Amino acid sequence: MVSFSVLLIAASSLWLLWRYRIGQLERERASRQAFSRQLITSQENERKRIAAELHDSLGQRLVVIKNRALLLLRTREGSPELGEAHREQVEEISSEVSEAVREVKEIAYDLRPYRLDRLGLTTALRGMIETAGSTSAISFTFEIDNIDGVLTSQSEINFYRIAQECVNNIVKHSQAREASIRVCRTGKRLTLIALDDGCGFTPGAAPGSLDGGFGLAGIAERAELLGGGAEIQSAPGQGTNITIVVDPRK
Repeated sequence: MVSFSVLLIAASSLWLLWRYRIGQLERERASRQAFSRQLITSQENERKRIAAELHDSLGQRLVVIKNRALLLLRTREGSPELGEAHREQVEEISSEVSEAVREVKEIAYDLRPYRLDRLGLTTALRGMIETAGSTSAISFTFEIDNIDGVLTSQSEINFYRIAQECVNNIVKHSQAREASIRVCRTGKRLTLIALDDGCGFTPGAAPGSLDGGFGLAGIAERAELLGGGAEIQSAPGQGTNITIVVDPRK
């Protein structure tokens, strides 16, 4: 009887220690997620502010400079003071400013895609992939289910950043000829699959990063915040398959 009581006490102590450790790990995980969520929210707010400043301030000033150059060209048209060399300089200034305006718009869009705020997540994803395909040598195909309204506004930007990082990785690192992006919806569950036929990599080869780097750690972190995870399959010369599953109910 005494030995049984001792065993019972020991078993109870071990169970309590196990429950305490599980609770401790859960609290640590919740604390990490809260910190990550706060950090990402802060980053997105700053991106939104900078994007607005670029578009509304710098972008508008560049447009004013371009218009002044064109106005000068028109008002001096036919004037002996305006030689061919001066005309070429003014036209070159106007061309350079136009290119600067375009670059500012691209930077502002990368910081905070206006389609996401104005047209919704589905349209923003389609537009982002179309832009990637039109500005690179990679042939992109995509299928995007209508996923508007599935996620909260903050979760939408996280999901958009996941897809954006996948596409950017393909464009910058894959050396692929073809790539495909698929986003499907099953109730509240979203699955994103990014495939490419590029150079691939060895998972886990890059120290301090998830499965080879290239922003994949950030993808996994955002996916975890959305109640999901990331799976990366790749090998040198075999392309890459990234599957992201998120479930906002978790």
